[in-house]
Amino acid sequence: MRRIVPAIVLIIAAGALFFYRAELQRVIPPWTGATAARMQPTSANVGSGSITAVSTTLARSGALPIVRRTIGSIVPLQTTALGSPLAGIVSQVIARDGADVVAGDLLMQLDDRTAKANIAKDRALLAKDQATLDDANATLKRVEGLNASGIDTQQQYGDAVSAAKQAAAAIDVDRSVIAADNVVLSQTQIRAPFDGRLGAVAVSPGAYLAAGATVVTLIQMKPVYAEFTLPEPDLALVRSAMKEGTLTVSVTPPLGQGSDVPQTGPATFIDNAIDAASGTFTLRAQLANDALTLWPGQSLDVAVTAGMQDGVVIVPMVALQPQGNSYICFVVKADNTIDVRKVSVGITVGDRAGVTSGLKDGDVVVTEGQAGLAEGARVASTAQGATP
Repeated sequence: MRRIVPAIVLIIAAGALFFYRAELQRVIPPWTGATAARMQPTSANVGSGSITAVSTTLARSGALPIVRRTIGSIVPLQTTALGSPLAGIVSQVIARDGADVVAGDLLMQLDDRTAKANIAKDRALLAKDQATLDDANATLKRVEGLNASGIDTQQQYGDAVSAAKQAAAAIDVDRSVIAADNVVLSQTQIRAPFDGRLGAVAVSPGAYLAAGATVVTLIQMKPVYAEFTLPEPDLALVRSAMKEGTLTVSVTPPLGQGSDVPQTGPATFIDNAIDAASGTFTLRAQLANDALTLWPGQSLDVAVTAGMQDGVVIVPMVALQPQGNSYICFVVKADNTIDVRKVSVGITVGDRAGVTSGLKDGDVVVTEGQAGLAEGARVASTAQGATP
């Protein structure tokens, strides 16, 4: 009696599974490989000569990009803390927090009355010395005329030449002093040295600034650098690709930080040393950032493309089944039976794999329905075209 009860339970369960097979098909996970055709107990899949429905695609020879993925951050090409060149009182603040500026824009004005007064004084001195020079030149010309007439005026002539030279030298000194005054006057104005965006302005009109005191930070927003690191074993590959001009970088902010559209630019810099502590080296790529979607200090997902790997057979990753430390692939032969192949994967890019051994161009590989397949199994395949 105890043996009969389990048997009855199994029969009831089997009947329920058969009766509700359509409903079960909708909730069975796709990774199980189960299909409605395989669940139905028809003559096509019962017994030793059963046929399994599978999906297939063609393996194709080709090339895949060599891609390395890492994380990085945005670094501005130029950034500076603008300070006051000299001590003084702030008379006017033109800059506004977060404003976009171009090179040469006036950001802040210091009290310039003393500098302007010095320029006026030195210009007056220049005018006075210019009059002295004109008088000395006139005297020299008069003495030269007397000398030409045969009158012995050698002493007077020497004195006149010396006076003219001294007056000319005084003019040169005056002009140099005025030039220095103009430099001091220019330092009462704080201007943007390059295009960029300001941070928070730290002072207000009337504030006293010591020489060198920081007033605002200016950062160039476009273009920008993407800075990231790669492991030391990739150094030779990266250097070779950079030399050939095939080293490009594509960056995307992490989820929720902005646009999902990647920005691409050339790698422009490889650091001159490897960090011994981390076993990595630093690279930079320049990005246009025209839409200002990237922000200095922002973290990034980085994809580095270092050329192409040729001579591989390309198949979808779903066509490969892990087995130990390698992979196997189910190949459909001309008689619709399965050939189990051990394959070597040389490169993977997204959902595609580049196989270096075990497959050849034109092989029909199984992409869905691998569960339960074995060497020599008969299949009915639904082709999905060649691997892109």
